[in-house]
Amino acid sequence: MKKTFTFSMALLFVLSLNGCGNKKSNDNSSNQASVKHPYAYGYSCEAAESVNGYELPPCPDPEINDATLLGIDINNNGVRDDVERWIIVKYKNHHRIVTEIGFQTARAAQIVIQDPSRAKETYPIEDAAQFCNSYFTRYASLFNEPILIDHTIITSTAFKTIQFNTEQRIRAYLAYDKALSGGVYSLPHADERRAFCTFDIDTLLGE
Repeated sequence: MKKTFTFSMALLFVLSLNGCGNKKSNDNSSNQASVKHPYAYGYSCEAAESVNGYELPPCPDPEINDATLLGIDINNNGVRDDVERWIIVKYKNHHRIVTEIGFQTARAAQIVIQDPSRAKETYPIEDAAQFCNSYFTRYASLFNEPILIDHTIITSTAFKTIQFNTEQRIRAYLAYDKALSGGVYSLPHADERRAFCTFDIDTLLGE
């Protein structure tokens, strides 16, 4: 498959709406949140401390969390704490596998923005999250397993708004995506996509 700029153009649109598409600055303001904080999108960080028995990480201070590229991950699980809380709340009425897909997606997003120059090394991690997601969106029923989600999390507007919520994060993803532009990459067959999930599917399906 050829990488496209569909996602990049959507993020550029966010930048343009917020007047930072051509912003150049040497002060710290260029790295601060340049879109509405995710808590403004129908989600309150203080909504709960646990959901369905899952203990949420503490609600991070937005100014501290958004001051750096990777933000706060107090439980060190590879998912930014505000994103982790959002995933748990967003998919609380879905099968637990959907939450795990969300976590795999968020971890991939954190990894690929760390060093966009390594895009050709790190893109398989993001692709794996999408292939896993697609298995439970389109293909699982072919193998007598349930369809559990009706969209691809990483391409959803809601996820992009939460995960890439500062100019610094947006630009890092754009640089990563640009580094892959024009390349041709293989797509796995339907029966291969399940293996791209990084969590224990059999155990979760048996719960």
